[in-house]
Amino acid sequence: MGQIYQSQYPADKALEPGFYRISNAREGTAIQVSEHDPTQVITWKRDDGENQQWYLQRSGQGYQLQNRYYDAYLAVFNTDNRGQIYASRYPTTWVFLKYNGNYIIQLADKNRALDLHCGSGHNGNVLHLYNQDGSHMPHRIWKLERLGNDAGNKEPPEAGEETANINKELLQMQDELSSAKNELSELRSLLRQRDETIHRLQQDVKSKEEALNDANKANNEAAQLRNQHVLLESKLSHQQMEAAGLQAKVDRIEYLISQSTFKPDGSTNAESMS
Repeated sequence: MGQIYQSQYPADKALEPGFYRISNAREGTAIQVSEHDPTQVITWKRDDGENQQWYLQRSGQGYQLQNRYYDAYLAVFNTDNRGQIYASRYPTTWVFLKYNGNYIIQLADKNRALDLHCGSGHNGNVLHLYNQDGSHMPHRIWKLERLGNDAGNKEPPEAGEETANINKELLQMQDELSSAKNELSELRSLLRQRDETIHRLQQDVKSKEEALNDANKANNEAAQLRNQHVLLESKLSHQQMEAAGLQAKVDRIEYLISQSTFKPDGSTNAESMS
């Protein structure tokens, strides 16, 4: 879980429970629950509407803020940087850090401060959580205007402690959810890498199959050429045998002719031999 964050600014632990209007110290716009979406927290020009009134009540070493009109609590969707602020049935615990007569409203036990988006004072602007690092201070300085000490959601102490425990468990679950999302993102990245590797291997296999087909085709052509060569050698051998037979016949004829030549007395070699 890590260590509990300790801010350089002192926490105001003496705030009295009651209804407050909370507005940005520079822009003057007040935090309220949207009239169009009871889960959305926005800032708006200050007025007397109950949706701009928040009941501040103690929660351990910090405070919870409950909207007077909607009975919803000022809460965080998650504790990451840029975590969205919204209105929830479940409270979030805040600490109020003193700053030049105003306050930095910080998430309990974590370096996340309530931040007016871009520091803009236009109606309908939203809120996020940001690291309190000393930058963009006008975005994160808030003025508390006490409106009265009427009770808000009157809970017995046991119920308040139970709610605080539920809130802490909820924040822990949100942290775990954020970690799970990061792990899921890493797994998706690994899956993409795996798919790219598979695609590359498939391309390699396809190239090798094409090369193998070309090699098989070349082997078949070579086999055909070898068969043709054998056939030609056979024909050549047969022709050589025929030529040898013809040569023998020619030699015989020449021999017979040579034996049939005339002598001076008019006889032939054949007659003299007889």
